Amino acid sequence: MFGRKDQRPAIERALEAALDFAPSAGAWPAVEALSMLAIECAGRPESAQLLQRARSLAAGLASGSWESIGALAWLARAERELAGPAGEVPAG
Repeated sequence: MFGRKDQRPAIERALEAALDFAPSAGAWPAVEALSMLAIECAGRPESAQLLQRARSLAAGLASGSWESIGALAWLARAERELAGPAGEVPAG
């Protein structure tokens, strides 16, 4: 991963960190972060992969907390913002 003196753009550092996490590292903050990162990466090939990962993590978590509400709201926003012209959401 990157060190303390990494001068790369924040988006590159965030992508590297997100893609290096184990897929089983599922918690609501991960769903939220992946959803936000997917939005930020709109137009890049990683966007669909991040969105799919957020969806998969969310599907395996129990909702019903404020943390889940926030993460699911970000996931819904990512799905809406990344939808194509016909409303289809990238599969990743």
